[in-house]
Amino acid sequence: MDFQFTEEQKMFQQSLRDMLEKEFAPIVDERDRKGPLTRDEAIGVMKKLKQVGVGLDPESIEDLLDPVLFGIIAEEFGRVWPSLLPLFGMGAIPAIFAPSASEEVRNRLLPRLERGEFIGCFAETEPEAGCDTSNLATTARLEGDYYIVNGTKSWISNATIADTAFVGVKDADTGNHTFLLVEKEISPFEATESPKLGWKASPTGEMFFDECKVPRENEMSLLMERAFSSGTLRIPAGFMKLLTSMTPVTAMLTIPRAGMGLASVGIAQAAFEASVKYARERVQFGKPIGRFQLIQEMLYEMNVLIETARLLGYKAMSLIVEGDPEARKYSAMTKVYGGEAAIRVTNMAIQIHGGMGISEEMPLERYYRDARMMTIPDGTSEIMKLISGYSILGKGFSAYR
Repeated sequence: MDFQFTEEQKMFQQSLRDMLEKEFAPIVDERDRKGPLTRDEAIGVMKKLKQVGVGLDPESIEDLLDPVLFGIIAEEFGRVWPSLLPLFGMGAIPAIFAPSASEEVRNRLLPRLERGEFIGCFAETEPEAGCDTSNLATTARLEGDYYIVNGTKSWISNATIADTAFVGVKDADTGNHTFLLVEKEISPFEATESPKLGWKASPTGEMFFDECKVPRENEMSLLMERAFSSGTLRIPAGFMKLLTSMTPVTAMLTIPRAGMGLASVGIAQAAFEASVKYARERVQFGKPIGRFQLIQEMLYEMNVLIETARLLGYKAMSLIVEGDPEARKYSAMTKVYGGEAAIRVTNMAIQIHGGMGISEEMPLERYYRDARMMTIPDGTSEIMKLISGYSILGKGFSAYR
């Protein structure tokens, strides 16, 4: 199996890395300590990245729907500033459906997407239904041409700065689980910030829907029907196979979960590179600490964890490209292994750096905090293991139903 990038993919990776190193690496530590990005700051970030083809506009978003390119984006963001990833990873979900919405909605959203001023969020998690999304408390009751939405969402990336949300709801009449495209300007909702351990610059919060009125035509099945009939949803063939072989939400989550695993690889890679440099330069007992056997053992283990997680991540992405149903299992395994590997790698990196590792003068403590985040959002490690177990054993072996 060939895991080498094509020349085009290598060029994309290098241009993205150069942009991140130039524009964000010099400011990340100081800016991260200040907390969540404002909406204006987030838009500024998105406009800069649009210069290298990373964006949510209908043309650029095709790269986010390309599993391998999204993997590259996730890994490179993780290496420099993981807080930026939710702007695109979570924002992509409502952005995908915007061109398939009604003419009125398109007229509002498409110009914003083209200018790089669209910020979206994927609102599924709830205070009493974290990973158990089968028991949503947020309801949508149909009244004429509108759904009336009531409920609370928690731990939602971009919640406090988003203008558009893709909101998971339970149909009050049928009990079915679906999603609604909700524009804050037209269907107002409230949001408050939720402070957290890592990803300090990524806005995360609770969302409150109180008699929120959403047009019926913004319901997911209608959006998808319009997208397929009009051809506005340009999805790679393999991903289309997944959409038709499993529930749309399950298919949609394969790329973000594998992406989370590869973002973890990026965090670990940054910690590893810093540790190699420090081991060569730091002198103790008259010699560089890199000559000590225990330091070399830690560097070996860090390197193996990173390379294994990276291979697993791109295998998951390749299965998504092929439309292989095994993609669900491998994306879940990637998220678990990548996140756990990043925690171990960043922990060892701190140990190698000694006192400097726990100092805010160096980014090691940020790497550790960001790595610790990776095993929770988009499904905890425990749930990902159960998804993998179900995929291995087959129908009738779900451990959480």
